[in-house]
Order: sequence, then structure tokens, then C-alpha cells
Amino acid sequence: MIFLFSRARALVSLIMAEMATELGEDMHLWKIVGLLHDLDFDEVKGDMERHGVVAAEKLRGKLPEDAIYAIKAHDYRTGFKPKSRLDKALIAADSAAILIEKLRKTPGKKMSIKTLQTELAKSSKTQPWLNENILKCVEIGLTLKRFFQLCLKATKQSN
Repeated sequence: MIFLFSRARALVSLIMAEMATELGEDMHLWKIVGLLHDLDFDEVKGDMERHGVVAAEKLRGKLPEDAIYAIKAHDYRTGFKPKSRLDKALIAADSAAILIEKLRKTPGKKMSIKTLQTELAKSSKTQPWLNENILKCVEIGLTLKRFFQLCLKATKQSN
């Protein structure tokens, strides 16, 4: 199986690294969790109840158990509930990357905190889970504004 590291997957990793540094967590672990959390995306072919679970099984023994659990819990459809900072950070970073990639595809959109806030409000009307996921940042000790600042910093690194 070939796993392609897309720009969005790399962005999740960079956002995770920024959050870990900000929160005094293990930056290397958080970064690798961000990079590998979608390892099974192509393999599960839309069966989102298995997405993250298959990746976690492949990574068992290669990452600490808290990292394995975060990967299983990053998509609510698996039934695994987020418990730790790492779990919630991955959910927030993954959803922020979705939002940022959507903005990157919009011609003329300048990336800023205001733009991210506006797009989040707009997207939440059709994707209410997006707002809920991104607000996991508050549960781990970051304001939404600070979280978006970290996301923008990571975005600059991914260009």
C-alpha cells in the first residue's frame, strides 16, 4: 500500500507540533500522530467507522498507546470518545486543516484569523461538526484566537 502525504496531512502534523509546543507537550509525538492519523484513509474507502481504527492497528507497538487511542478517536464515527489533550488536539487540528484547505482553494482569499473565523461560521451551517471539532482547542487550554494563530503559523510552514 502506498500512503501519500498530502499537503493537508502535512498541515495537521505542523498544527499539532505548534499546539504541543504551546502547551508544553511532546512536540515530536504530537507531530507524528498528526502525520500518521490518516494512514488508512485510502484503505477504508469511505467506511468511516473503521477510519483511524485500521491505522491504529497498523501502528500498534510502534507508537505509545495514548497516540494509538488518539488516532482511533479522531473521527467520532469510530465510537471512540476523545479523552486526553492529544485526542482533542488531533480532532481540532484535523478539522482546522480541512477549513484551511478549503480556503486555499478559494481564489483571492487572504489567510487571517478573521477569515478563518468567518469561514468557520459559514461552514458550520452545513457541517456543524466542524465547529464542534475545532472548539476542542478550548477544552485543551487554547482560545480559538490563539489556536487560529498557531494554525496560521503552521500554514506558512507548509507553503
